[in-house]
Amino acid sequence: MKEIVFTVKKDIDVPVELDSLLPVKLQEMSAEEIKKIELPQGNKKISVEELFNLNIEENDAIITPKVTINGSSMKLKRIGEKMEGGEIVVNGDAGMYVGAEMKSGKVTVNGNAECWVAQNLKGGEVIINGDAKDYVGSAYRGDWRGMSGGKITINGNVGTEIGEYMKKGLIIVNGNCKIMPGVHQNGGIIMINGEVEGRAGGEMLKGAIVINGPLKSKLPSFEYEGIVEDPVIKLTKKDEGTPVKGTYYKYIGDFVNNKPKGQLYLSVEHNDLTC
Repeated sequence: MKEIVFTVKKDIDVPVELDSLLPVKLQEMSAEEIKKIELPQGNKKISVEELFNLNIEENDAIITPKVTINGSSMKLKRIGEKMEGGEIVVNGDAGMYVGAEMKSGKVTVNGNAECWVAQNLKGGEVIINGDAKDYVGSAYRGDWRGMSGGKITINGNVGTEIGEYMKKGLIIVNGNCKIMPGVHQNGGIIMINGEVEGRAGGEMLKGAIVINGPLKSKLPSFEYEGIVEDPVIKLTKKDEGTPVKGTYYKYIGDFVNNKPKGQLYLSVEHNDLTC
């Protein structure tokens, strides 16, 4: 397989959209064909050759089409958008919509990410090894059909409204989270290992949120069920369940909805019943 390496060769003032640089698509193209690809930049276009130094390496150790972007910044948007296979490694930061509407494959960002990471994710995996801003794994504004599969891991902190209208899949945050994780959540699991500012699961109907750090304030529209140890979270009758280690206060909500089935688990170690 080929590893196609793009290295940014100049400062970028106006954001550039990279959704056409997908690993499977590029695998069959020659270096000259790739260099001529035109990328949207504001109301103009810029060629790959103008923006990047290009290096293509044959590597028998690689079993899937791979793209590496070196020297990336938040001026590079839509990396891996609608990707259907292969792998992208971003060395540096990533702009808005990294991994948006992705169906399969893997995107790893070795830096921070702007808003809308993996918006409406359908499958595959997105890993951010720094912080991510608002709306991780959320639906488009005005849409009610959010993330429907796949896995997102944020190894730093995240902003507001992650997993909005989430239906399936898994979001893991290893840092802290601002307000409203899982707002309007309708399935899937959000696991947050740091502190959450508040309003977790607002208007959620189904799915589960697990908070292993402190939740500053819990919404009053969740009903307490009791203490559970090492729960196996089942989201449907046929679900084999997702095991979670720890002791938790379990709540059901959000009772602003009719007959909600949302599950909220708060670490006993970091929370109390009066939060």
